[in-house]
Amino acid sequence: MNTFSTHTDRTPPITTPGHLLANIPGLLGFYPTESVVFMAIDTTPRGPAMGPLARVDITDAQGTITDIAPLLAEHAREGVFAFLISKQPLTELREVSHWLYSLDRAEDGVEIDAAWYAQEITQNAPYILLHGTVNADGSGPMKKWVEGTIPALTDAPSMRSCVDHNVVPELNREDFFSVFAPGNSYLDAEEAKVLAQQARDSATRYREQVAVAHGKKRKDLLDHFLEDAQWALEQVASVEEAEQDSKLLESCAVWLATTWTRDLVVDICAKAGESGADLLLAAARTFSGELRANALTLFALAQLEQEWDILAGPALQLVTEEFPSHRLGALLCQAYRHGLHEKVRDSIHTGALKAYDTALGKEPKEKTLSAERSEPARRAAG
Repeated sequence: MNTFSTHTDRTPPITTPGHLLANIPGLLGFYPTESVVFMAIDTTPRGPAMGPLARVDITDAQGTITDIAPLLAEHAREGVFAFLISKQPLTELREVSHWLYSLDRAEDGVEIDAAWYAQEITQNAPYILLHGTVNADGSGPMKKWVEGTIPALTDAPSMRSCVDHNVVPELNREDFFSVFAPGNSYLDAEEAKVLAQQARDSATRYREQVAVAHGKKRKDLLDHFLEDAQWALEQVASVEEAEQDSKLLESCAVWLATTWTRDLVVDICAKAGESGADLLLAAARTFSGELRANALTLFALAQLEQEWDILAGPALQLVTEEFPSHRLGALLCQAYRHGLHEKVRDSIHTGALKAYDTALGKEPKEKTLSAERSEPARRAAG
């Protein structure tokens, strides 16, 4: 399974392959094992720096390269590096190492400029060059190009960013993604199903009330709905607390129950900060179907709004995997992978305003967010 990471805050210019390796857990949110990590190297005024990266299982690498090649190639103004991370000895990894060497941009969409092998990403773990441009004296574009050891991970900018957000990278991908796993410890599946149906009924009745109301009464109905959503998003201190509050979960479920209600609150949810993200994550764990898909999507937007996207990408990736027909999630996932974070935020804000105007009875010049065709997502989807 692929794992993508993009980041808007550039790390300092690269100096050694070891420094690149030290940043990977903080960028992915977990320590990759038995993986190939591809990293786009971009150009900055201060020199080459890390761009987006993608992680794939060693066993899946050859079959998934065409999926990740466009993302890497778009941002690889300096090139693309690969890191083969495995406890297996190199003698047992000949097939994948030879494949990395043979990658050609014309055939596979991406060309690997250099590749290294390391058994694990820990301080002082050694790495060695598999292939890359090396001068006669054994040096390359960076210091310790051919071999070296990984420096302290705590000094890596991506890891310091994790610490600033009270996040510690998980030991593996499964532990990292478990934060999104369905299941509310305080509300069983049958109770959640009842709440979900009540929410769908409430959302349907609310839309009917808005449709028959006119003038100031219609505006008051919409404004009160948004004010109640804003209040609910500010009440949560943790995901666990939200999971215990059935009233808050039911309120949240009403927003998530239909595309129409979701589009009204999408901007409020995106700007709700950490407490809002906690409520949306609790809803994603509690409910299934469209409610879970919408909760994960809005959770990702709340993460992007905080410019802390380590959980945004995985949440959107889960939406595309679990709900392939969820168009907004798929389009936002494409936009995220192409690094269009700022444009995604702008489009969500604009789309929410259009959804509000449409509900108010105004005729927008363009499609509302419910049509799920934001310009950045449309361009990213190609």
